[in-house]
Amino acid sequence: MSEENQHITSTKNQILENARELFAIHGYDGTSIRQLTSSLDITPAALYYHFASKNDVLEGLAATLHDGSDALLDRISHFDQSHQAMREALNQYYDLLADDIHVFRLVYNDAAIQHSPIGHRLRAQAREFYTYLVGPDPSVEDRMRAAGAVGIIRLSLEQRGMEPVKHRNVIVDRAFRVMTDT
Repeated sequence: MSEENQHITSTKNQILENARELFAIHGYDGTSIRQLTSSLDITPAALYYHFASKNDVLEGLAATLHDGSDALLDRISHFDQSHQAMREALNQYYDLLADDIHVFRLVYNDAAIQHSPIGHRLRAQAREFYTYLVGPDPSVEDRMRAAGAVGIIRLSLEQRGMEPVKHRNVIVDRAFRVMTDT
């Protein structure tokens, strides 16, 4: 990679990391382009060189989570409803969230992001995963178990200081037991 391309990639990554922090503190709507640029000591024009808009920054920030969700949904589309497949789906869901829990938390907690185009797509992906978990003709109990299993994973990963790799098996096992009612 040329030095110029490395600089471009570095600046783009700095903008995304800065956006992650500022969106978490001030919310998406509460963060201005000026805030995104001033703390990096770049001009708005420099930001617009990399991103067409603040929404484009958000899209870039959520791209890994979105693409990972697409890949997860593609993989589980070939799964059946067996316990082994269910456990594997929960393992993969855990890994997906563990890799990008900060962005997931932003999407989940910020109404403006939820109503953005990327927020709508991520929520649709979450519904599709949930649909896999509850099966074709879910009862109220099936829906409760799926909500509990997903909640265990999400809330566990959101705990500050939690080490995702260290606690993965315990958390996924608990989510699986809730899902399968064992």
